[in-house]
Amino acid sequence: MGRPKRIQFAGACYLVVLQGNNRQDLFLSNQDRRQFLTLLKAYKERCGLKIYAYSLLANHVDLLIETAHPNLSVVMQGFNTQYTKYFNAAHNTVGHVFQGRYKAWLVDKETHLAETSRFVHLACVRDALKDKPWRYQWSSCAAYVEAEHKEPLVDSDAVLRKFAGPRLKQSVRYLQYIKDRMKSAGDETLPIAGGLIVGGEASLAKLSAHRDAPAQTRAVPVEAARRIIAEVASRHGITEEKILGRVQWREVSAVRREAVHRVWKETRMGVSELARLFQRTPSAISQLIRAVEGGPKYSMN
Repeated sequence: MGRPKRIQFAGACYLVVLQGNNRQDLFLSNQDRRQFLTLLKAYKERCGLKIYAYSLLANHVDLLIETAHPNLSVVMQGFNTQYTKYFNAAHNTVGHVFQGRYKAWLVDKETHLAETSRFVHLACVRDALKDKPWRYQWSSCAAYVEAEHKEPLVDSDAVLRKFAGPRLKQSVRYLQYIKDRMKSAGDETLPIAGGLIVGGEASLAKLSAHRDAPAQTRAVPVEAARRIIAEVASRHGITEEKILGRVQWREVSAVRREAVHRVWKETRMGVSELARLFQRTPSAISQLIRAVEGGPKYSMN
C-alpha cells in the first residue's frame, strides 16, 4: 500500500516534525543549530513561508509553518537535502541525517494556531532541556514574550493577535498561556482529527474541498524559480541575464550550473520546463544536473 499523498494548498499551515536518522542527534554543535536556522530563513524568503514557531531539540525539530504555494513536499525535500549536505561536510560523515519521511499535520489556523505554537514551545520542557521555555535559546518562544523587538525569522503576529491588547499585553498574556500548561507539559497532546489536522471535526470538514481537488502539479510557480536565480546571481555578482543567456564564460557557466541544479532540486520543475526557462535543450539541462549530482543514474523527470 502506497503512502498517503500530502494535502497541499496555498496558505496551508502545518506542524512538521523532522527526526534524526535512527534517533541520532541532528545537531552536534551550536554551529549546526545556527546553520539550520540560517537555512530556514533562506527558505522562508525564497519560498514565501511563514514561520510561526520552531523548537530545535536533540534528535528532532518541531516546526509550525505556512506555505504560500501548494509545495510543502518540494520545500522540505530541498531543505532536508541542503542541511544533510552541510551536516555531512561539517562532520565528515555520509548518508542520511533525517529519519525517512518527515511527519506533517495540517493545522486549523482559525482555531488551533495558538495552541499548536504552545505545543511547539513546550517541547524543550517535555524533553527536559529547559524548565522555562522562553529562555531556551533554540526555539522561537522568546520572540513571543520579549516585546521590545521582533525576531525577523518568526511570524508571531498571527498568534499574538488572539491575545487582546497592544504588543506588550499580548506578550504578557502569551507568557501566562505558556505557564498555565508547563506543569502538565509532559502530558501535552494536540487534538488531531482524522489523523490529518490539528483541530476538531469542523476542521476536518474544511479539508474536503482540498482533498477532493485535482492533484497539484509538482512544480511551484515560476516566481519561485526566479527567486532562486536572483539569489544565486546576487551572491556571485553576476546578472540574471547572463545566467539565462548564451554566455559560455567559465565563471558564468559554473554559476548557471548551480542555478539549474538548485531550481531543479528545490522546485522539482521538469527538464522541459527548465530548458524553456534557461533557454537550453533538455539534453543540456540534464547534463548540467548530472554534473552536479556526480553521475548519470538520477532521474531528471
